[in-house]
Amino acid sequence: MAVEIPTVLGQNITLLYDSLDLQAIDSSKLKGLMGSQAKPVVMDMPEMIVAVYPAESLVIQMGDRRIRITLQQRSDDIGGVPLWETALKCDQLVSAQSTLNAYGFNYDVGVVLTGEDANKAVLDLFISDTQVIESAVEGDLLSFVPRLIFRRGQTRYDLVLEPTAEERIKVHLNAHFEFEGITLPQQDQLETSFREEFGYLVSMLPNLFEGGE
Repeated sequence: MAVEIPTVLGQNITLLYDSLDLQAIDSSKLKGLMGSQAKPVVMDMPEMIVAVYPAESLVIQMGDRRIRITLQQRSDDIGGVPLWETALKCDQLVSAQSTLNAYGFNYDVGVVLTGEDANKAVLDLFISDTQVIESAVEGDLLSFVPRLIFRRGQTRYDLVLEPTAEERIKVHLNAHFEFEGITLPQQDQLETSFREEFGYLVSMLPNLFEGGE
């Protein structure tokens, strides 16, 4: 089975704190995070601060103890916009009273299973006997969206596979880092980690489906 990943649909870095005092964040500094040429729209609300950079397709959300840095544009690969650099700059805006509890990387990719029915491929991989389920629900099983939560070393993963068309699957992967005394790595280390986790996703998916044949 040929497994191709032709499109990166979205990229995200999320920072989680024990608390996040929005009033202590200078929202005006968000306007300069992407350089003097960027023209963001900043919305400062009691429960959330949002900065939207239309030209870069970048959205920064601060609220609910989290900072989310999301690149919404489609691309052939990651790294066109250095989310790791923006994440570190956002972290510097947070009050010293806030402690980082965890951080995570999120990737959404479009996968093509050449010559295969995506729904059937997912069903065959995860359900050995669909008749048992169809009998229980008294209907025909048309689609199945599995979610796998697993751990590799200190990293916790959340993987969702959603068939969307005949040969296509939308895949979401979250890599979650959480341990005592956690801090954000230096910029080059954070970039390396972000790229390595995406590389793991790209190499893991063919192994997953080829192993299910």
